[in-house]
Amino acid sequence: MEYNLTEKEKKVHEVGLDLLAKVKEICEKHNLKYFANAGTLLGAARHKGFIPWDDDIDISMEWEDYKKFLEVAPKECTYPYYFQSHLTEPDSEVDHCKIRRSDTTGFSKWEYENIKNPSHNLGIWLDIFPMFNLPDDETIREEKKSRIMDYWEIIRGYNAKSCIEYGFEPNPNYVKYIEKYEEAAQKYTISEIKNLYLEECACDDNNSEEIGETSFRTFNDKFIYKREWYANAIEMPFENTTIRCPEKYEEILTKAYGDWRTPIINGAVHEMEHVDPEMPFSEYLKQKNS
Repeated sequence: MEYNLTEKEKKVHEVGLDLLAKVKEICEKHNLKYFANAGTLLGAARHKGFIPWDDDIDISMEWEDYKKFLEVAPKECTYPYYFQSHLTEPDSEVDHCKIRRSDTTGFSKWEYENIKNPSHNLGIWLDIFPMFNLPDDETIREEKKSRIMDYWEIIRGYNAKSCIEYGFEPNPNYVKYIEKYEEAAQKYTISEIKNLYLEECACDDNNSEEIGETSFRTFNDKFIYKREWYANAIEMPFENTTIRCPEKYEEILTKAYGDWRTPIINGAVHEMEHVDPEMPFSEYLKQKNS
């Protein structure tokens, strides 16, 4: 299937590859394992690179490696790279972290509408998602899901309250959680709440049969995989480099996408608010607000 990239799309992909190189550098230095994830894994398997109409790179890490990454990445990311997590920016999303390029502009519609802190970095990004052990017992899973959603609602209440405090209209779907957040805030900071959320997503059983992105889509079967599929890794071609992929990538892609070999144009894009690979986000905001 032919798809002609625009010059802007090519430059966005170049930024993505540069961010991938940075992640690989950090992982190699600190002996951390990562895997191509979601559309990036699909792109590696089907296109030997980006899905042509995709606009970012997604990777995942098992929880123990992810926790270590949260610790070491901020020290490894100097300008133009910026490591963004709930530990570096309280308003940042908690179910994944990002490495961004501060000399570019790229942010999603959700981010634009829900994160109003003026210091929030809005450069083009690479996403890193934690993969958690899942308890094999279904009853325990349901109990954990309930507690995870309690924290999720508290965090969304914080999002809404933060918007109001910065003088913006909050997401109407989140306003109902403000009171729940205010009650939790009497005991914990928002960073502590987000840590509790992630710890609740985790399961200590390293021998559980399944792992998954239980924080990003709470126990959604589409994002739950057999542990054995991630037992071994292979390097697969990705544009002008390679990317680490689970050896059983075909099983993972079939679970996630069904007929993943047949491309669907524009089937894997973010709802972007603005992208400019050549303008620093700070300059973009200055022009926008002038």
